[in-house]
Amino acid sequence: MKPKSLLFLLMVVAATFQVAATDLFHLKDFTIQRGDTALVEILLENEAEYTAFQSDLYFPEGLTIVPQSVALTDRKASDHMIVVNHIVDGGWRLMSYSLGVNAYSGNSGTLVTFQVVASEDLTIPAVVVQKRTRFTEVSGREVSLGDAACNVSCQGDVNVDGAATIADVTSLINYLLTGNDSAVGVGFSDLNEDNKVSIADVTALISLLLKG
Repeated sequence: MKPKSLLFLLMVVAATFQVAATDLFHLKDFTIQRGDTALVEILLENEAEYTAFQSDLYFPEGLTIVPQSVALTDRKASDHMIVVNHIVDGGWRLMSYSLGVNAYSGNSGTLVTFQVVASEDLTIPAVVVQKRTRFTEVSGREVSLGDAACNVSCQGDVNVDGAATIADVTSLINYLLTGNDSAVGVGFSDLNEDNKVSIADVTALISLLLKG
């Protein structure tokens, strides 16, 4: 192949598939109890207008997606569809498209939701990995939004040992009294989600434990 022909071919490939460095499609961190179900969100932060996507999700052992629960939010157009399928390497592929080539609305917020179920054997904390995410722009150009991951924690697991118990109450009280965060996961300590850690979180944690 002549050098000029090769250069032209590379330019065509680059024009039809490029990396979108500024846009993000990522799972939101979530909490779950062993034996329980949780709602998971995938957020799209975008400057470009997109009409379709595919993304592969990989769950840790003990955490299972509920395929029938996968849904698009009101950011979809009226003819957008979404399907999910178990792929050969153990992941779950999400695919969404519009028959009328309509774009998803907005530039920020949740685009996809689904439920997951945690077995009694799930090791917490855990990570869900997102790979091979590709979006299609209105123009038809395909872009890659890169790999991502989210953290899975146990609600009330202040000391990050994988379970919510009375030991977490002790750890949280000690943290409030001393300010020593060596024995707590500060990010898991804001139980009432008011963006601060206080005695109100101790009350919320005790209430959580009492409810089982």
